[in-house]
Amino acid sequence: MSKVYEALRQKQQESQAGQVRGKDTSSECTLTCTAFLSDMELAPEVRQVLDTVEEENAQCKVKATPDIESVPSIGIPAPAISPNGFRRLKVPYRESSRLVFQTDPHGLAAEQFRFLRRTLEQKFPHGGTVLITSPAPKDGKTLTAANLSACLADSGRPTLLLEADIRQPSIQRLLGAKIEEPGIEAVLAGTAEPGSVIHFVEPFSVHVAMVKAPPDDPSHLVSGKGLQQVLVWARSQFAWVVIDSPPVLPAADVTQLVTLADAVLLVIRAQSTPRDLATRAIELLGNHLSGVILNEATIESNPYYRYLADYRQKRASSQSETEA
Repeated sequence: MSKVYEALRQKQQESQAGQVRGKDTSSECTLTCTAFLSDMELAPEVRQVLDTVEEENAQCKVKATPDIESVPSIGIPAPAISPNGFRRLKVPYRESSRLVFQTDPHGLAAEQFRFLRRTLEQKFPHGGTVLITSPAPKDGKTLTAANLSACLADSGRPTLLLEADIRQPSIQRLLGAKIEEPGIEAVLAGTAEPGSVIHFVEPFSVHVAMVKAPPDDPSHLVSGKGLQQVLVWARSQFAWVVIDSPPVLPAADVTQLVTLADAVLLVIRAQSTPRDLATRAIELLGNHLSGVILNEATIESNPYYRYLADYRQKRASSQSETEA
């Protein structure tokens, strides 16, 4: 990971960008690193990330963890109306949740999402549309999209997380909450208004438009004008719109979606995403690609992250002693 860090640190100095996502434990930590690209001429930094992913795949046999925790959906009573007129949805607290702004809002992962937010705010001071995708399923794109949305909303800017992966929706399961009809698929089909599918999610202060039930012909809905109209409406209501897109390679929808976004971020999972799939995804996204996120990097693989973990632990210990 030292190669990755050196490449990302150099790019961070040039573009002032970076992101790390993780769950801080005594033995391991899940991390995410981002290298922003101003254009495709900067691909060598991405190649170094891919080289490291390939090396880790060859050296380590790590059991892949699922993109979303397999937890049963929890029925939520009919939600009240939020102050801004949208349905209110209360998300139950779960210690096992990987939504870092719920379980560890002051941890390393949350701080690195704030770095990414700062980069986006510098590039798009008035907000924008950010599309999150990955080469294949189970790379962590939905979790990344949800955490980034919560981080953007945490700054006080109205933020919408839009589920566009209609074939395999997973945001309901990620949140641990079950919504009532209609879902975003009804809006795309023209049978519901955009405002009727928006939920104000507590305690993140983020708005979410989720799929209630996957339709029979998702490609037709995504490729139609419905999604464009939804995004036009969303940008009139929210500063930030984060799109949880389908994976690049299994679905052709992404090539149409990227033209509607201001920034496109590709999530690559360390020790899991094959190099050839990641390379192919980068080629397909072309000049639309704004950044690459390395997901599931371990804290032991880089002294820099170990230093941050030690610093955080010492700071927490000092605060505890002061309070005592």
